[in-house]
Amino acid sequence: MINPGMDLTLFFWNNTIAILVVMFVCYLASFRQTILFIFVLAFTLLACIQFTFYSQHDSIKIMSFIKLMLLLPFGLGVVLTFAIFSENLEPKFLLWFSRYINFAVVANIFVMVFSPDGGTYRGSLSRFVCLALLIWLLQEMEKKHFQTTKFDHGFFIFRSSPLQWVYCHAAYRIALLSLPTFDSLHYILLEPLSLVVMFALYRLHKKSYPLHYYFGFSDTLVTTTLTVLMWYPITLPFKYNGPYVIKLQENQLDNIFIPIQLVVIGYALRAIFKNINNPADRQSPVNTSRVPQ
Repeated sequence: MINPGMDLTLFFWNNTIAILVVMFVCYLASFRQTILFIFVLAFTLLACIQFTFYSQHDSIKIMSFIKLMLLLPFGLGVVLTFAIFSENLEPKFLLWFSRYINFAVVANIFVMVFSPDGGTYRGSLSRFVCLALLIWLLQEMEKKHFQTTKFDHGFFIFRSSPLQWVYCHAAYRIALLSLPTFDSLHYILLEPLSLVVMFALYRLHKKSYPLHYYFGFSDTLVTTTLTVLMWYPITLPFKYNGPYVIKLQENQLDNIFIPIQLVVIGYALRAIFKNINNPADRQSPVNTSRVPQ
């Protein structure tokens, strides 16, 4: 049977649900961290029970479960633990938390180098873009002496992703998610929502820090939320059958995204060489002053 393309009804339903749930999670992360932490524990326990009682475990289910666990309890769960108990935990364990977050961020980006290219040119080029962004990020971490994290009134602050890097990373990941490996409508709003939530957290925290300091928190919230929605999809309450939109061919997607990838890798290389030629830009690890109001 010929694939009719993308179902617009399902597309709008999934993305409407994603926007509403992400808005709710953003509110909880800003003002009700304890409630969000309880949700994280509940969904983690439920997912573990369901996975245990599956009749068979194929490779896709196993990888999906591992991804969910890395994002839910070991990602957002750890961040919320420090957010809730930061006054007691931060003085003793913030350095170890920074190391944990740094390792998680670097490892998460590095494994994307090995994403299947799907036999596409943009898939092959994305590996070089990913490496360039990773080197750039490591340089920014080194400027902070790898003491990259901070908490302020429950808000998770990550200080080593400049705004230019955030935008380049967004462009890179949009191209990455267009590959056949990531053929899912659930992640189509990943980048727009991550950027919107970054702005929302910045405003909700009364612009206490530079805008890009909130990207780490926003990306953690959005990525985890969309992954949970894939694990527990909210289905349409009625039958649907189109209308359909024909998907672009792989060579057409290559023509769209390869120029974007070339711009990103060019900008990343420019930033890398600029950092190499200006080592004096290193900043003190204790420089966490707020933005003047």
